[in-house]
Amino acid sequence: MLNILKRQLAISILSILYVSAGLLSKVRIFRDTKRREGPVLLIGTFHNPNWIFAHVEPIAQAMPVVVVTDEPIVGIANLSNLCAPKWLQKILSRAGAKFIYSIYAALKTRPSVCMGYHIFPAAIIALISATLSGARAAYQVTSGQLELEGGGWHAENVLLVALQKKSILVEKAVHFMVRQFDLVIVRGTLAKMYLRELGYSGTLEVVTGSVFYPEKVDNYEMRKIDLLFVGRLSECKQLNHLIQAFKSVVSLRPKTKLVIVGDGPEMHSLKKRINDSNLSDNVQILGQQKNVEFFQTQAIMNILTSRWEGVSIAMLEAMAYGVVPIVFDVGDLRDFVTPETGYLLAEGDIEGIAESILSLLKDKNKWRYLSENCRKIILATSSKKAVCYRWERILNSI
Repeated sequence: MLNILKRQLAISILSILYVSAGLLSKVRIFRDTKRREGPVLLIGTFHNPNWIFAHVEPIAQAMPVVVVTDEPIVGIANLSNLCAPKWLQKILSRAGAKFIYSIYAALKTRPSVCMGYHIFPAAIIALISATLSGARAAYQVTSGQLELEGGGWHAENVLLVALQKKSILVEKAVHFMVRQFDLVIVRGTLAKMYLRELGYSGTLEVVTGSVFYPEKVDNYEMRKIDLLFVGRLSECKQLNHLIQAFKSVVSLRPKTKLVIVGDGPEMHSLKKRINDSNLSDNVQILGQQKNVEFFQTQAIMNILTSRWEGVSIAMLEAMAYGVVPIVFDVGDLRDFVTPETGYLLAEGDIEGIAESILSLLKDKNKWRYLSENCRKIILATSSKKAVCYRWERILNSI
């Protein structure tokens, strides 16, 4: 009964928020039809330094940026912060405080664009802030189409989790709101197709996020990590699949090593599964690490067994170091993982994961071929220079 009540309450709140924000934006009485020279107002939660480098710094290189977030972002030129005080966050919640400060920032700085990361709550806040300040409204679909499908119930946000399963009503409401944005940024081609199918007719661009691209990388023989996983230890990453596949690998190659970098709610169950599978000598869990690039320089393969992804920044970073990806075919990973760069497997294909790992451990020449192609595709699409150029063109166009 309690779960039913939670679901109904979540459906009501989300539907009202999405429809209200969409209807408000349609009024557009404050819309400034002339070209503005104001900054880009970014709204979101940015905990991961690599994520900031990938998605925030390229925009700041293209245009002045004001960020409304929970904690200030430091070390990036052309960027200023507006963070709600802790006492306000405690009273109104982080989302409520961010909403107030975003409207304040939009009215104060008169931005050219208000941009939100993730549909809830940042995209809603960005749309309302843009409407009230006369700016253009932009939304970054950071997690692919599953961020919107079924009303977004896959996400970890408390209110979205309360949906528990697909809601047609919330899905229609969020689609209505998304159609009001002037600009939508997606990570890959499948997400782009999905946005067009739901009726979005505005400016729609694919931007992956930038990653550091080293000029030189170590060869196969110098690398000490057979398999690497980098990411949040959450249920959607399906690390149980990874451990099951890895157990098959170890049964044939007992000295194979897996390094897991990250933290999250599944840490305890992951450790238990590793112990129960007698893999403690083969698996190393390092938790959160600041120097993730060190492990990427040492790895041969990067493994992702996620139920859903947009385009994994951790995967792109690893590919820049020549680490060959073995992933499930979810989200827009297929834009980067092809037979020329790695292994793209059907979601849930545990046996395929094990076979792919064993294949690369046996064939160094195949690894070298894939590794070189990984670096080529990242240089062309996701290097800092390439992404900065795309953002400059996109922002100037709107």
